[in-house]
Amino acid sequence: MPDSVPMREAADRLGISVAAVRQRIRRGTLESFKGADGRWYVRIPTVPDDVPDGVPSAVSPAVDVTSALLDTLRSENAFLRGEVEVRNRELMDRTREVQELHVMLQTAQRLIPANVPDAPHPPEQSGEKGIHTEQEHTSQRGAQREPGASWRVRLRRWLSR
Repeated sequence: MPDSVPMREAADRLGISVAAVRQRIRRGTLESFKGADGRWYVRIPTVPDDVPDGVPSAVSPAVDVTSALLDTLRSENAFLRGEVEVRNRELMDRTREVQELHVMLQTAQRLIPANVPDAPHPPEQSGEKGIHTEQEHTSQRGAQREPGASWRVRLRRWLSR
């Protein structure tokens, strides 16, 4: 049987303010009635002290749900920390591979002879139209090839030995 107590005592027992008790009465979550003395009383359901095994009490489901949620969050957090660790190791491995490839490329570039001719030059023509200065000839050759093509040609020659 629910206890009937004055509104102030109900607020104290529930650990809430009197205004919160009034809101719960308006929402219908608490029962109230006006007593013969003109004061408002609130019926507070009682929870028996000894709950039989297997019968959930009014308080335990909230505690069980909270602990279950905490356990789930802890396991998810541990999983995500493991994933971050795996990704960090993969990133370190890739960084090491890039550094090794960079060293290999520098070594290969040092081994390529610097004086390897690129391609045979076309013979110079006589006449006004065929005469070019060395600067014009060099700029025309460079315009026909993409920049950096000479080291690629040298690298191909070196690797084909």
